[in-house]
Amino acid sequence: MIGLEACTADDLDDFLVLALDPRVTARVGDGAPWDRERAVDRFRRGLACCERGEGLWFLARDRDEVIGLVLGELDHLAEVEIGIWLAPEHWGRGHGRALLGTLLPVVHLRFPGVAPTAYANVDHGASAAMLRAAGFVADGTLTGRYGTEVTRFVLR
Repeated sequence: MIGLEACTADDLDDFLVLALDPRVTARVGDGAPWDRERAVDRFRRGLACCERGEGLWFLARDRDEVIGLVLGELDHLAEVEIGIWLAPEHWGRGHGRALLGTLLPVVHLRFPGVAPTAYANVDHGASAAMLRAAGFVADGTLTGRYGTEVTRFVLR
């Protein structure tokens, strides 16, 4: 059974397995592979965001195996940006949709009245399909903060 566990500083190595896999980060930010320094910095910033009460970071586990990371962070637009990273061996198995369904109620409890949003690269149909199935609607295409074309989705 897949469950979510709040990230702690002890989870850095598990996070690095995901963050240092270029297949995972190909759809994160600018799409460039991450080095260890960038990954450690992002992990520390994510935990700091959680400590300030502005974020939720969870590792998704199936027994002892880390299958992904799910997160929600208040962004500069006063929205909660949702992110789901899955280990490649778990792609196409419905885990992303299930994890999103588990994360959203927690986001609503933690950030009541704040709109959950997500961004998906315009060429990544699987992400768009997952978001639509969870009730997100496309809210336009734009050039993301890293110069990639993304579709912005908002939960209605």
